[in-house]
Amino acid sequence: METPSPVKPIRLTNSMLLTGAEVAKADPKRGWAATGGSASTPICGRGSTRGDGVLGALSRNYSNGLDASGGQWLTRYKDAQAAGAAYESILKTIASCKAARPAPTHARKITEDRAVALGDATRIVRWYDYPLPSDPGSEDGGFPYAVTRQGAVVSVVAFREMGKGIKPANFEAIARSAAARLG
Repeated sequence: METPSPVKPIRLTNSMLLTGAEVAKADPKRGWAATGGSASTPICGRGSTRGDGVLGALSRNYSNGLDASGGQWLTRYKDAQAAGAAYESILKTIASCKAARPAPTHARKITEDRAVALGDATRIVRWYDYPLPSDPGSEDGGFPYAVTRQGAVVSVVAFREMGKGIKPANFEAIARSAAARLG
């Protein structure tokens, strides 16, 4: 009986992260750019970007300089099974989104939740935060997520914007670009 040779872990590199130019190309009217520093935590909290047992992580922040920001988080796990568990945990966290509650004069609902044929598994989920009739002058906000698993790596792309947020077709283009960079 042969002992299987150990699988060399995939190393995360900056080339696996979306560039600001790629985000800007997918959503051309918003003026996106990559910004310095780590990506800020998205609306559903840190658990919406990573699972347990992370062996490596990278992130990049994006902003339009005004009313929209976002990021991409890459995490590497021991193997595809551990990455699959992390992927499911991340989706569960996003679906419940207990990290941030809407203001008392706002409500929140999921307006998109669908699988996309990218990587080993990809799901796009969009939260929409909107003012109740008692707060007519308040802004609404869009919070889309794209979660992709490819082998032992999980990618999360998440944005927060005033108004309806990035158009679904534009966000799917960003999700496709992010998945393509995973190999």
